[in-house]
Amino acid sequence: MITKSNFFKRLWAAGELVKSTVPGKSFLVFALAISISAQILLSTAPVWAGTAGKIAGVVRDQESGAPLPGATVMIKGTSIGTSTDEDGEYFLINIPVGTYIVEVSLIGYQLVKKTQVTVLLDLTTPLDFELKSSPIELERAITVVAERPIIQKDLTSSTNMVIREQLDNLPNAVGIQPVISNMAGTVEDENRLLHVRGGRAGTVSYFLDDVSIQDPFVGQAGTRISPDALEELSLTTGGFTAEYGEALSGVVSAITKEGGSRFTGKIKAYDGMTHSYEVHTAEYGGLKRNDNHSAVLNLSGPLTFSQSDRATFFFSGEWGRNNGYLPHNRREYHSETAKISLKPSNNMKLVLSGNYYQRDLLRYAHRDVNNISYDFNLKGLGKIKNKSYHFGAKATYPTSKNTIYTIMVNHFYTDIKLAPEHLFDLYWDQWPGYAEDSNGVYVGNIHANNYNYADTFFNTGFTAAPDFYPVYHFRRTKYTSFGFDLISQIDKHNQIKLGGEYRANRLKWDDKQFFNIRPYGEKYQVDPNYAAFYLQDKIELREIIINAGIRFDYLDADMDYWNDPVTKDRKIHTEPKTQLSPRLGISHPISDLTVIHFSYGYYFQVPQYQFMFTNLRADLSTGFPLVGDPDMEAEKSVSYELGINHAFRQDITLKVTTYYKDLTNLASTRQIVYAGGSYTQYANADYGSVKGMDVILTKRPDQSHLSGSVNYSYMIAKGNASTAYEGYYDYFTQGTNAPAWPVREYPLSFDQRHTLTVNLDYRVPRDWPGNFLGMSLPGAWGMNVLAKYGSGLPYTKTDDQGNRVGALNEGRMPATYTVDLKFNKDFYLFSDKDLHLSFFAEVENLFDRRNVIHVYSNTGKANDDGRHYELTADPDGDGPYTAEDVNYYYRLLARDPQNYDAPRTLRWGLEFVF
Repeated sequence: MITKSNFFKRLWAAGELVKSTVPGKSFLVFALAISISAQILLSTAPVWAGTAGKIAGVVRDQESGAPLPGATVMIKGTSIGTSTDEDGEYFLINIPVGTYIVEVSLIGYQLVKKTQVTVLLDLTTPLDFELKSSPIELERAITVVAERPIIQKDLTSSTNMVIREQLDNLPNAVGIQPVISNMAGTVEDENRLLHVRGGRAGTVSYFLDDVSIQDPFVGQAGTRISPDALEELSLTTGGFTAEYGEALSGVVSAITKEGGSRFTGKIKAYDGMTHSYEVHTAEYGGLKRNDNHSAVLNLSGPLTFSQSDRATFFFSGEWGRNNGYLPHNRREYHSETAKISLKPSNNMKLVLSGNYYQRDLLRYAHRDVNNISYDFNLKGLGKIKNKSYHFGAKATYPTSKNTIYTIMVNHFYTDIKLAPEHLFDLYWDQWPGYAEDSNGVYVGNIHANNYNYADTFFNTGFTAAPDFYPVYHFRRTKYTSFGFDLISQIDKHNQIKLGGEYRANRLKWDDKQFFNIRPYGEKYQVDPNYAAFYLQDKIELREIIINAGIRFDYLDADMDYWNDPVTKDRKIHTEPKTQLSPRLGISHPISDLTVIHFSYGYYFQVPQYQFMFTNLRADLSTGFPLVGDPDMEAEKSVSYELGINHAFRQDITLKVTTYYKDLTNLASTRQIVYAGGSYTQYANADYGSVKGMDVILTKRPDQSHLSGSVNYSYMIAKGNASTAYEGYYDYFTQGTNAPAWPVREYPLSFDQRHTLTVNLDYRVPRDWPGNFLGMSLPGAWGMNVLAKYGSGLPYTKTDDQGNRVGALNEGRMPATYTVDLKFNKDFYLFSDKDLHLSFFAEVENLFDRRNVIHVYSNTGKANDDGRHYELTADPDGDGPYTAEDVNYYYRLLARDPQNYDAPRTLRWGLEFVF
């Protein structure tokens, strides 16, 4: 039997010790602990570093063009620097993402500064200098504004990137996903779940400051980060390198801001209104305030009053409340992010960071067909309470100017609870008259007397999960991870990067499910172990750039389970699972204006842990049990892509990328029949394939003040099932009459063939003397327009009895389109270049388009469920069954507002920057 080694147990104990220092309910205590630790570590510990990029280039004589060896290259305001070699070449590695001033000096030459030098995550910023000879060293330096190359020659993947200024200008940038969903290759389904290049929901990995914030229970981001806290946000849809794992479809990377030598800050607040849905009339009313407001506070600067960057901090907090446009749909949340950066010596740096997030969510549920009284008491619906936090640190030890060694530790925690709003503070084990037998089955009274009005809790205090079953639900994920990275620029062409990670998970699940009146429950705690190792070599030559790497992944579920969940005759132990993933990316610059890239790779992802561990102790003699498999294999994707990026001029580029993905070993559910009945179990049985093309036209800002992008994606996503639950849903809804499992691929439910996003930004500087559309206007204002189009998503047609008609996903819903708009005007105070007040206003869904996101499968319409009403259903009791009666029922029953996207929403606010 395989068990944890003492080493793993000690690592877990260390993680528990770290966790115990951070009270889950007090982020201020957490920040204080970080601050105290920072003061101690400043003098005693190795360095902790954030995510970074690279700067490289050549220094030449301005007149002769000859290379200049021995020139000093420094990043102003930091201790990062180097000297040019005999060929005049230099490189600076491990530069934190951000914007800098780079200086070059050499005796006999005039000092040259380049400003606005942008460093991007995992990429090389080329930066060449030409020095003017001077017999006498001039006091005044030559200052040049650096322009980021229009073509990123070392990019061997499909990466969409948004920097801080773009995040500030986008409309509806109220979270990470609204920004990501505007990028090429993305689709949002009717439940607002994100799909990247035809992959299922839950197959995208999320990283914050190079640390995973994934909840492995469900495969989604386990926390929320305010866009106001970010320096950069990127989505890689294909060709991600070996250092990124646990993702089949894409990688989202968010980099938070970092403090500097000056105190800066921002205070922002906004309010809003929307067209609210009136539940009793099934109509939308006019615009009205819906308690939709938010406040943001950013602070950064030195930890001391010395105006030095040797010890800095950054803090961002967001607090908000949004009642939405549906009744009983309130969301209250707050999110805090903190980062402390320390530089104990000239070549060392320490960064400690953390985040805390909490939300309370009430959900709207449309009326029950047989009892509309549910609509008049929406408090009977459940409330979701979610909290999460993470804190981490990195220590970097530079063994030389070319080699950097990093060790890191991170702790992550998230939990979510779904329960009745009016009984929310009660736990299941506190309710009397209920006990757990030796098999883990809950028997006894179901607390039936606490109920005195019509709701969806069926006299039990339990809510009905969407389209599924009554349930009380609590889950918790926490893990402590330890890792290391080694980056070595072994010569001017080769950068080696290798690293590893060990993650000790602890997962808790408490689910009370009710089928056929008789209840059974599931409650467990498991401790799976995950580890990974990668090796990456980046070769940068003038004619070709190669990213070659390999990744090793290891999972040990580390538990005993019944070999047969029916007979339960003996237990077996899970076997460790290993995967080897080769990755290759090639970029070939044809010229300074054109680059071709190709990538190929194997990508693996551990199935969501809920698929592996659910209901392993369940009573299979009743209901429709769904059982996990703790010995599941990793899901697999083999991906290819080929792209070309061409610059028509210095401000316009066109990038075209084609791709193909083969998906196998996906999580699935299969019915298993035995002598006394049947049950459904998770398995690695689903498959699919995706092919498509992304076209991205980008314009940078110039003297016309206009910038923007046009993203078009064409995609065909096919497979035998859109989710792991599909086989179970068929069995649950149709029993033994469920149709045969498909033996060929069909369009998946997120197979959106055409998507088009147009983003235009018109922004004028503070000293702008011009006019706009013939009108004389002051400067310091901007306007951003975001338009989106998506072709219809597929659905499976049925008859009025729910029997399938035609092929799977043969029908198509209507296309959707929206237009969002944002305007802002800055008012500068006291002639200060930074101190200003900004007014902004934005409109989401400007034209109030009623976009259909769900239809009734028997009619193909969003407002017609195909029901035929009888005279006995006469609502006003006047005898005749009139057209008005029919319309009344249509409004109350068929017009589910959740079948449509959100109506027009307005937001406005003020922002004070200092």
